[in-house]
Amino acid sequence: MKNLMSIGLAFLCCFCACGKKNEIIAKIGGDKITAKMLEERMQEAPSSYAGFLSTDAGKKQFLDLLIRERVVLEAAKKEGIKKSKEYVTALNDFKKDQLRRLRDFQESLSMELYVKRLNAQKIAASAQEVEKYYAENMKDFIRPVEITARHILVDNMEDAKMIMARLKKGEDFSKLAKEYSKDTMSAAKGGMIGPFKKGDLVPEFEDAVFPLKVNQISEIVKTQFGYHIIQKISEKVLPSVSADEAKNYIQNMLQKTKFDQWLEEAKKKYGLKVYYDRLKDVTINQPVALSQMIGGGQAQKKSKQPLAKATRNKSK
Repeated sequence: MKNLMSIGLAFLCCFCACGKKNEIIAKIGGDKITAKMLEERMQEAPSSYAGFLSTDAGKKQFLDLLIRERVVLEAAKKEGIKKSKEYVTALNDFKKDQLRRLRDFQESLSMELYVKRLNAQKIAASAQEVEKYYAENMKDFIRPVEITARHILVDNMEDAKMIMARLKKGEDFSKLAKEYSKDTMSAAKGGMIGPFKKGDLVPEFEDAVFPLKVNQISEIVKTQFGYHIIQKISEKVLPSVSADEAKNYIQNMLQKTKFDQWLEEAKKKYGLKVYYDRLKDVTINQPVALSQMIGGGQAQKKSKQPLAKATRNKSK
């Protein structure tokens, strides 16, 4: 009996509380403001206003502001603003944007969760793999070299040969880079990139620049990004890096290599087809520097260099 009475009292209290929440505080034509509506809107206010809104004066001021909103809304309703072309167009645009944002979020979430699973199950670098890589590439860690260089990047061999001929006639490398290089970020600096170390950039670029003498210009170098002409500007020997110090870098590099290999296999598995000739029909509002578009490993992220390696496997 006592339990039944307790349940009954609890229900009654809850009913009374709900009743007070639905209590009408203001009426504006066919519209109304309830205590619940006021509470919900007050909860949305910045936390710095909490103290003021807990006072009678604060509640009154907030209610007055809410009334102003509802009066304008009531007038808009009476004037049939929702039927206007401007309203319908803006609302449809908003809905499209929200659907796009939802789709983007769903795709980003799917990729994030799958890459986590991929990292855990397939592409994580083991301690043994890290040790093996360090041992097989010890010279790059015992005597690491840091390079700065200039480069000119063009789309085809004809342009590259024309620029090379002008360089051989004594024209300024920096000036030609600013005029012709499609890597707009480095072009603005006369083609300057760096400093970078072994493993930071694509192998073809590194294989060409590291053997050069300071101020020497390479032959034309083809990479996945186009045709390069490279000039080594400086070379600096850095302090040696121990196996423990190199651990994170090697892990990231090996993981990226494994991911690139998985990606190539996945492209074949899912029958990827690309129509590069149709890129001519794609336009953007502002030019994007090649340096901003190309991702890379850990060292690449720190130095923000272009030409980040797409794949790198130095295992012997």
